[in-house]
Amino acid sequence: MTQEVSRWLAEVRTLQHQLASAQQERDQAYASAANWRKLYDAEAKQRRTDVEQLQLTVTTLRTEVSTLQNQLSQEPQSASMPAPVADAEGNEPDLNTVDGLRAHLADTLRQCDRLKQQLDEERENHADTRQSLTTALGEAIDSFKREEGLVHQPQQGSAE
Repeated sequence: MTQEVSRWLAEVRTLQHQLASAQQERDQAYASAANWRKLYDAEAKQRRTDVEQLQLTVTTLRTEVSTLQNQLSQEPQSASMPAPVADAEGNEPDLNTVDGLRAHLADTLRQCDRLKQQLDEERENHADTRQSLTTALGEAIDSFKREEGLVHQPQQGSAE
């Protein structure tokens, strides 16, 4: 009888150690998931900020292009002209001529296209980051569930 009680006590201790180990692994999995969530949120916030800035820049450039297109359709008035933008060589176009306005418009449109392309790339990078972080979070949760499932199986076997 004493041997049987000792054996049961030893099994209880073993199960207690397994339970403590499983709880520690669970806590580690929760901490890992929280860390991944924090990283994802920080990355998403940065991407949203970048997108907002790029959208503001695109809006500003579209407004400027619209203004320039309106000015092209009318006779240029030197008092209402925007400040000229220097081209790649540092030459400023003459905004009092149609050719100068066309050059300025072309530069502005190129800049608008470049910013749109950057915005599209940022969106794609955000989607990639979101997917990889979601996958990692899912894997961490699956790992936790597998470990939790392993802990519950011996308990079910010993209860039967």
